[in-house]
Amino acid sequence: MPVFFERAIPRLHDEIAAVAVVSPIYKRFSWLSQARRFERAFGVRELAVETATYGTWKAADAVRRVAPIGRYHSVTGLARSHLLTVLTPADVNDAAFLEQLRTLEPDLVISVSCPQIFGPALLALPRLGCINVHSAPLPHYRGVLPTFWAMAAGESSTGVTVHYMSPGIDGGDIIAQESVPIAPQDSLRSLMRRCKSVGADLVVETVGAVRNGSVTVSPNPPDAGSYFSFPERADVRRFKARGRRLR
Repeated sequence: MPVFFERAIPRLHDEIAAVAVVSPIYKRFSWLSQARRFERAFGVRELAVETATYGTWKAADAVRRVAPIGRYHSVTGLARSHLLTVLTPADVNDAAFLEQLRTLEPDLVISVSCPQIFGPALLALPRLGCINVHSAPLPHYRGVLPTFWAMAAGESSTGVTVHYMSPGIDGGDIIAQESVPIAPQDSLRSLMRRCKSVGADLVVETVGAVRNGSVTVSPNPPDAGSYFSFPERADVRRFKARGRRLR
């Protein structure tokens, strides 16, 4: 569910030039290879549940487009319901997409769960820079699925960070950060939803600070903290051994 956008769009609507939606599949993967990687880590049952959930949400969004029943489950549907321009680049660093952005003349580009690394041309394009929202207390838990890794490590809390973007992954000075407790009854999904809500609030605050020129930053040293990639089966076993569940 587009929890971040449900919370952020109504509060920033008049300042949003466009919403760009990219495929959730990492560029070097296909849908099939991504599904296989998920199955290797989480198992056939979890893959079946995720696939069924995705199909249900797609069907619900199709109904929602013709009848005001329920909520949108996609960022595209939600953005269009707010009459926002939606862009769908295959590659955020493609010259054609960069030209679209130049036409819009954005002051700020905000990255939310984008599975692609911003290149130098994109990072330099907006007048006031690019910012990212990451569901971890940077510089700790850079990379993929930070909420999963925090739960697998037995952390009692995690965090959300809004930071300027620099070349690479989850780098750049920190603008805002908030701690998020991990409750004993939390599932991965419930924690992710709560982090997305906190992230939306932090981004709204950050946009206000950027607007009035009151941004202050703290360092996010590239050689500090930790980095994690997609989990393996042993990591999922460790996650579940702590009594954690995906949903």
